[in-house]
Amino acid sequence: MSTLFIWAAALSTLLVPLFAAAPSPDVDAGVSHCVVMVVGEKPGGELVVSDPDCYPTFSEAMSAASEGTMDLAADTKGSVVFEDGAVAAAVASFTLGIHFDGYSGSGSSLTVAGSSCTGGYWNTPSYFDNVISSTYNGCPTLKHYDKAYASVYLQSTYGVGTTDNLGTANNRVESVSYHG
Repeated sequence: MSTLFIWAAALSTLLVPLFAAAPSPDVDAGVSHCVVMVVGEKPGGELVVSDPDCYPTFSEAMSAASEGTMDLAADTKGSVVFEDGAVAAAVASFTLGIHFDGYSGSGSSLTVAGSSCTGGYWNTPSYFDNVISSTYNGCPTLKHYDKAYASVYLQSTYGVGTTDNLGTANNRVESVSYHG
């Protein structure tokens, strides 16, 4: 083997980790529940959100999103917003929407916490692109789009405190807008 080949192999072993894609914020290499807080809105309507904070349980994520006002049992699953009208109504007071990678509130979730249902949109982070299968509405209408920046409309979900499994938008969403 040539010395150049050995050096190139050694260098690539060192550099690959430096340029590898950022990992998703999985808490336990399985299911995670992340929360982003809306902190502003750009002139074009894009919501400015905080970096995600992720938790191993849905109840911890709801506590964080509600700034400590919601206290669910530690073993509460995300499906509670599909099954319990009282919990669904309470969650609507501090979220624009909760997006799940499984049907009926199962799997990992990403909560968009805020109170402005004025049509602003949120681009999913790369680790949550094209994985949303069900959505909880904190706003009256959520519009799901195939591409970032609220482009290529796919499907809407309707009703504050309601939940829907996505049909045509299943595993295709890269942005969501939140409407009153």
